Amino acid sequence: MSQDQNTLSTKDETTSFPIRTLSAKTGVNSVTLRAWERRYGLLKPKRTEKGHRLYSDEDVARVDAIVRWMQQGVAVSKVRALLDREESIENVPPSTEWLEWQIELVSLSRQFNEDKIEHLYQQLFSQYPPLVVIKNWLLPSLEQLGAGVHARFCEAVISRCLAGRLASLKNQHTNAPSVLITGLFGERTLWCYMAAALFSDHGFACSVQPHMSSEKDWQALIEGLDPNAVVAFCETELVPKTSRLLASLDTYGEPVALIGASFWLAAHSNNITELGRVRVYSEALEGVLMMLKKLGVESISE
Repeated sequence: MSQDQNTLSTKDETTSFPIRTLSAKTGVNSVTLRAWERRYGLLKPKRTEKGHRLYSDEDVARVDAIVRWMQQGVAVSKVRALLDREESIENVPPSTEWLEWQIELVSLSRQFNEDKIEHLYQQLFSQYPPLVVIKNWLLPSLEQLGAGVHARFCEAVISRCLAGRLASLKNQHTNAPSVLITGLFGERTLWCYMAAALFSDHGFACSVQPHMSSEKDWQALIEGLDPNAVVAFCETELVPKTSRLLASLDTYGEPVALIGASFWLAAHSNNITELGRVRVYSEALEGVLMMLKKLGVESISE
């Protein structure tokens, strides 16, 4: 093979790394990175003489730049031109793509169109990091849908999609640190799976158990699964048990995030939003992201 600008010398190979390392350094999963590379030409890895793709710190910086553009609502198909022109974010008008996708999801949910919702889900989750999709598409769309049957239909469809995604990643996380994500009565099922999408993208093995009937079930799960961390969504009925639940979970000895607005208010009024390695959060996304940081994830694609 002739040496060209996309072929690595043996010396260069020692400072380069595979896509799994690029994923770990940037917080963007390998599937999405490959889509950016093959479909949109956003990444141009060097190749060894045997044809293996390897990446460098320059690619890390480029991925970080790509994510910053996406955070501004720019569609992935338009990012390459902006990067090539070295355009400043301040000089680019706000994009409307995410708003259009929100409108589409709301409309499809009101039509009970499961197939098209799944297609839109696949389109977005294959092109963008989960956090970008959750913040710019799912959460705003669900807010527009409100609390009726259309929102519940949408949540059910997306939950099934995310459950399938989690199952497809299971073999990749055989020896990975484990996170138990749980809730009561299925009331926060979608949030359980959205949290799992964020954790699994950073290499954690997730056990999602949203249908427990009491906090005692959580204790049994913790004893049986022995996870490295726990994220539990707390409903209003747990408010009278705030102090006791925190004290009980503190004996576990691993990081625990308890999430729920009413539960946080009760904990706050008792001055116990923190106890040992247990933390209470009002907002779901904040709690999940803080747990990721607590577990050592430095690069979170917000």
